[in-house]
Amino acid sequence: MPTDLAGKQAVVTGAAHGIGRALVRGLTDAGVSVVAIDKDAAGLAAVYEKDAAVTTIVADIGVDDMEVLGRELIRIHGPFQLIVNNVGIFRSQRFLEIEPADWDAVFATNLRGPWFLTRVLLSNMREHSERGSLLFISSLHDTIVRQAPHYSGSKAAIAMLVRELASEFAPHGIRVNALSPGWIETEMSPPTEIERQEAQRLIPVGRTGTPEDLVGLAMSLLSDETAAYVTGVSIPVDGGLGLHSWHDDLP
Repeated sequence: MPTDLAGKQAVVTGAAHGIGRALVRGLTDAGVSVVAIDKDAAGLAAVYEKDAAVTTIVADIGVDDMEVLGRELIRIHGPFQLIVNNVGIFRSQRFLEIEPADWDAVFATNLRGPWFLTRVLLSNMREHSERGSLLFISSLHDTIVRQAPHYSGSKAAIAMLVRELASEFAPHGIRVNALSPGWIETEMSPPTEIERQEAQRLIPVGRTGTPEDLVGLAMSLLSDETAAYVTGVSIPVDGGLGLHSWHDDLP
C-alpha cells in the first residue's frame, strides 16, 4: 500500500456500493479522508455511519448541479488532492431502442456530471498549487462492443477525456488515469449460474472480477510514490476478457 496518500483528501462518486465502496475502503485504509457521494442515502448510511474518515453526501451526479456541489465541497473541506470518478449507469438497449431520455440519463451520469464536478475541483486544485491525482472508472467497453451504444459511447468519451486532462494538467503536477474493468460481480448485479459458466469460458483467468480486484491498482495510480510518471492511461482490469476472440467460438 502506498504511504504517501496518508493525510490527503479524496472525493469518490458512486460510493455506496460495489467498486466505489471498495475504493473508499482502500483509501481510508491508506489514511485518506474521503467524501463519499451517492444518491442512495440508505446505502451510504449503512456502510459509513460509524466511519470517522468518511463524510457522506447524498447527491445524484446525473441530475443535481455538480458545479454547485463542487463549490460547496471546497467551501467545507478545502482543496482536494484526489478525485475518483466512479459513478456510472448501464442500460441494456440497442441503438434503435434508445430514446432521448435514455441517452440523456446515461451521458448525464457517466460523463456530464463527472465532467463539471471535476472541473470545479481541478480548478481549485490548480489555484492552490496542489499536486493531485484523478482516477476515472471507465469500462472495457470504452473500446469493445457491448451492444449498448449509449453506454459504450459514454465510456469511450471518458477514455479520451482522460487523455485530454492528462495533457492539460500534467504541467500543474496533476495526473489523470483510468481503470477499465471488465465483468465485475457486485451484490447489485450477481451473475446467474449460466452466466458464471459463460464467464469461466470467456475470461482467461476463469472467473468474474470483484470490486476488490481494482483496489490495489487504483491506489497505485493515485499515488505519486508508485506512479509519479504515469498519466493519460486507461488500464484494463478484466481477467483477460478483452483478449477473447471470435476464433475462440470455432469448433
